[in-house]
Amino acid sequence: MEDDADAEATIVERLRALARVDGWERANPYTSHHLAAHARAADRLPDLGRDLGYLVAAEPDGLAAALGTGLDHELPDATRLYLRCAHALRGLTTGERAAVLSLTGSQNNQRVDLTAPRTAPWWPRWARYRPTPYHRVLEGHRGSVRAVAAAEVDGRPAAVTGGADRTVRVWDLASGSTLRILEGHTGAVQTVATGNLDGAAVAVSGGDDGTVRLWDLSTGRLLRTLTGHTGWVASADFGRVDGRAVVVSAGSDRTVRIWDLDRLAALDAHGEPGVHIGPSGHTNDFGSVGHSNAFGHVRPGTHFGHPGPRVEDAVRVLRGHTGGVRTVSLGTVGGRTVLLTGGADRTVRIWDPARGTEVRVLRGHSGWVLAARLAETDGRTVVVSTGDDWDVRFWDAADGTPLRVAEGHNGWGRCVAVAVPEPGGPVEHAVLTGGADRTVRIWDLRTGDCVQVMDGHTGQVRSVAVSAVDQRPVVLTAGDDATVRVWDLRGAEEPDPDSVHGQWVLAVTAGEADGRPVAVSGGTDRTARVWDLADGSPLAVLRGHSGWVGRAACAVLDGRPIVVTSGAHAEVRVWDVADGTCLRVLAGHSSSVLAVDTGTAAGRPYAVTAGNDSTVRVWDLADGRARHVLTGHTGGVRTVATSVADGRPVAVTGGTDGTVRVWDAVRGEPVHLLTGHERWVREVAVGEVEGRPVVVSAGDDGTVRTWDLTDGRPLAVLEGHTDAVLAAAVGRVRGRTVAATAGNDGTVRVWDLADGRHLRIPLTGCYGLAVHHSTLLAATHLGVCAVDLLAPP
Repeated sequence: MEDDADAEATIVERLRALARVDGWERANPYTSHHLAAHARAADRLPDLGRDLGYLVAAEPDGLAAALGTGLDHELPDATRLYLRCAHALRGLTTGERAAVLSLTGSQNNQRVDLTAPRTAPWWPRWARYRPTPYHRVLEGHRGSVRAVAAAEVDGRPAAVTGGADRTVRVWDLASGSTLRILEGHTGAVQTVATGNLDGAAVAVSGGDDGTVRLWDLSTGRLLRTLTGHTGWVASADFGRVDGRAVVVSAGSDRTVRIWDLDRLAALDAHGEPGVHIGPSGHTNDFGSVGHSNAFGHVRPGTHFGHPGPRVEDAVRVLRGHTGGVRTVSLGTVGGRTVLLTGGADRTVRIWDPARGTEVRVLRGHSGWVLAARLAETDGRTVVVSTGDDWDVRFWDAADGTPLRVAEGHNGWGRCVAVAVPEPGGPVEHAVLTGGADRTVRIWDLRTGDCVQVMDGHTGQVRSVAVSAVDQRPVVLTAGDDATVRVWDLRGAEEPDPDSVHGQWVLAVTAGEADGRPVAVSGGTDRTARVWDLADGSPLAVLRGHSGWVGRAACAVLDGRPIVVTSGAHAEVRVWDVADGTCLRVLAGHSSSVLAVDTGTAAGRPYAVTAGNDSTVRVWDLADGRARHVLTGHTGGVRTVATSVADGRPVAVTGGTDGTVRVWDAVRGEPVHLLTGHERWVREVAVGEVEGRPVVVSAGDDGTVRTWDLTDGRPLAVLEGHTDAVLAAAVGRVRGRTVAATAGNDGTVRVWDLADGRHLRIPLTGCYGLAVHHSTLLAATHLGVCAVDLLAPP
């Protein structure tokens, strides 16, 4: 009789044979949903994963669950590539899944042997992305994920997370699936920590409801709710002090609390919440002697001579911070358990938790301390801290001596985790930090050097932890993009700095140079870059900006192609595209210039710029002089587009005041005021629909709106995005006018402006778009890419 594996193998072969006859796209739904589970049971999954036709036809959630987190380096490359994007494939057609898989390959410099099927509405042409280490994206939380911790549950590696959706979730790291959802918090969960209590895996959580909760991870049962904080709980940890199980917590009430779980258990056993403590002179378990409770504080009205615990005896309150306490953790210095805290008063503090005394105050941060941990290297204990001054600071924990300050994050440092040493491995002598710049950085504890940057999150990284799966080190991260990510620490190679942007790409446009179409992009690495639009080959790097480059526009001056760029520090620069030289700087704005576009009036090229100083400026590109300064917006002006209406050159602008304004670019006069957006207007673009000029606007209210440019009439509200819309562009595809928009919902949408139909492209972190004929260019936090729009929506 066949065993189960043989039976499963027979099922696999039969289903694959039927699919070979019918084709994967026409395979029976049972095959697309369940073949992966049968292949896993038959140990045939790696072989099945080499079949690209199957990968794009399979039901994504079922296949991803069968494949697990993909950390096995023996898996086929196509399988691991699939797992990078599996979360983005839900609800897509087979053709769209093929396009996403192919684009993911381009973004990670991996060739995928797929050709565009007839059902694919778009197909990638090229991508110039910073490669990222392999990681699997786990989705489930509805909203920002604020905390993550590693655990082992029933012998399997797990992650525990907490989020703005008020839930604590337990994940199986081998499969990437949710084990259970723990509910009870009535506010966002800001912190989680894990440990072992009486042989059981437990988690501690705290949050905006002011409570600290203790959970049994095997059963999901709530073991205890600890109340006492008078504000929200920012951080918690679990550990032992003098052999006793404790929970430590801290929050906005400026206090640190140490909860003795053993005493609380004794209180439960006694069953009388009003019993009193032991006789006078009793030495408590934390080292205090005298007329005191278990944490060293005398209570008025204490009655001695009646043994038994009280609730007050089970908690010690530490005061010293003069602002909210944002981080708390237990560790060891010189063989002694210590408590490490940091907060809004810009200090890191080391405490003796057994006595409740402050040992040392570390000063040096110029902003709030948001995370601090203890680490060991070369026999020395080091404090690593970070916060909203962006710095990562290293201190000698024994005497408080500052060791070094490391710079690299381009935003608040949110979290710190210490790697488990792996001799000769990627995390030996390492500490990890995550921040508002959406990156996780690995630092060498001995030198303070940043040895790796892990990009991928599309929102700020709130929490980071280190674990292992099948004895392979992994990093767990959680962020504001509602995802949890599991990273393979054997990461990607560093890219050639001349082949990609070194940081986020904020802008992209299209033009011509030497008779061929080019793309021009700009980003936070202070450069603008020119690419061959056909294949993405790098042509030039334009260096000179002293800050980020946020927008770019192409034009022709005296017969030669130029590009105008704008960005931080009020800079506007005009470049010769052919040789990369800066022709002139347009000076006049008093703060960041957020937008630029170009046009032609009376045969002379002009540029229109706008920025945070609330002004719109019109420049003559031939002589670099400002012709007009246009005022009217009551906040920063975020976007500008040029066009022609009724035969006159116009500029269209939008800003933080929620308005869209149309200006006569020659006379410098207002023409129309367009109102309807309920929040910031992030982007405007102009095109022509059925012979009439149309404005497309998009903003933080999540809507895309169209207006008649000639008379200012509102035409339509295009709904589909589920979050703020950050970028927009207009072009022609197969004779139809389309608008492309990008939102914080992780999608780019391409709309037919004549009838409002649209298609959806999964693309996260997109800040800039351009349409050149049938090619869509996108600027994202990881790079710039081009996709061909094969048909209108």
